[in-house]
Amino acid sequence: MIFHSIQVMNENRLGRATSMQTQITNSLGTKLFLLRALKNPRQLGAVAPSSRHLGALLAKHAKGNDESPIVELGGGSGSLTRAMIKEGIDPRRIYVIEIEASLAEYLKTSLPQVNVIHGNAAELHKILPPEIIGQVKRIVSGLPMINIPEPVRKMILESCFEIMTPGGAYLQYTYSPRSSINAKAFQLKKKRLGTIFLNIPPATVWQYTKE
Repeated sequence: MIFHSIQVMNENRLGRATSMQTQITNSLGTKLFLLRALKNPRQLGAVAPSSRHLGALLAKHAKGNDESPIVELGGGSGSLTRAMIKEGIDPRRIYVIEIEASLAEYLKTSLPQVNVIHGNAAELHKILPPEIIGQVKRIVSGLPMINIPEPVRKMILESCFEIMTPGGAYLQYTYSPRSSINAKAFQLKKKRLGTIFLNIPPATVWQYTKE
């Protein structure tokens, strides 16, 4: 009986310590996110990390019925990555591309099972492992496309569809009520997947596929 009580106490302490460590880790991620926002607000395009509700919607459409790799553009503090994992996506399927070195290092430490790559989303064919090129069916993007110059936007989209399977989909969330990508100009078909009003600010998810 005494041994059982001690065991329960130890388990409770371990649980509290784990919870505290998670809070500290998440707090660090948020701090890095805000520092990046202050340093280059146009590169980030958000005032807060993505909500779990937005992550759930994106995960629903990114998951698929197989174990094909999923590429996430702009990992940030990892809130979207964690939401996808929570929805049942194997973290080993996820390849996160993050251009900010400090955030990339943070993600590698806090999400060790996820494939985190420090690099440019316009160079996916160069920075992704060769074995997944042509195997990607879904790309999830939190990049602020509305703030990105059109030539760079074009390079990113071309890079994405170059490494995807035929029929692959590019999922983009935006804080604008309208599509942040001119689908017709890039010869893409667009589909609105939903709006999350519980996000700050509210976010709409769009799906883009090749004509």
